[in-house]
Amino acid sequence: MKIEILFSEMGIYYGDYGNIVYLTKCLPDAQFIYTDNLSRPAFLDEEVDLVYLGSLSENKQKLAIERLLPYRDAIKEKIEEGVFFLFTGNAIEILGNYISDDEGKTKALGIFDFYSRRSFARRLNYLVMGKEEDIIIVGNKSQYSELYDLKEKPFMEIINGMGNNSTDKSEGIHYRNLYATYLLGPLLVLNPLFAKKLLQQLGHDKPLAYEEDIMAAYEKRVEEMNNPKLIYKLSEH
Repeated sequence: MKIEILFSEMGIYYGDYGNIVYLTKCLPDAQFIYTDNLSRPAFLDEEVDLVYLGSLSENKQKLAIERLLPYRDAIKEKIEEGVFFLFTGNAIEILGNYISDDEGKTKALGIFDFYSRRSFARRLNYLVMGKEEDIIIVGNKSQYSELYDLKEKPFMEIINGMGNNSTDKSEGIHYRNLYATYLLGPLLVLNPLFAKKLLQQLGHDKPLAYEEDIMAAYEKRVEEMNNPKLIYKLSEH
């Protein structure tokens, strides 16, 4: 199995590097390709099973868009072919048409028909619980942006917390074998049932790394987040 970590020196904010570490523990025999922002993505020229991109700073997000725009059509073709992609945190925003803020608009890849609106005057911090098909997903968000007008199937439906924006009860994107979500985390460590599902889809049917421990932590977290007194909006500032 071959896993590509896209822009491995940039997409590591908010604990998302933990997704990379956990994949290496779950897939010790896999080949991991760490692609920096000056290099051509490997998945464009060779068979790669999973491409991962994590959270970026706003400046690095803009750089990632600039680096990927020349390959936009090829990326879209790979998605249609069924290559697995996982985007976490604000990496989801590079897939839309543009990102707007007080200074104007930044053109994004335009692979999916949506846009993101950013306001540095307000950071949104939420706990989130949702459902991805039959799997409960838990995590947290900390973002300046909200996502609007998404037409694609969501990654999950929100049970508690914020979706793509403050009025939306759906969150993220699930299109073919692409999963994209604002959830931070790391997503795979916090959600072993989803991690197991993803790895099984990739053809890996062995137990997860530390499966007993992370399942116990996950079950405890779901139990705690089902508490009706829990405050999901942590802050907006």
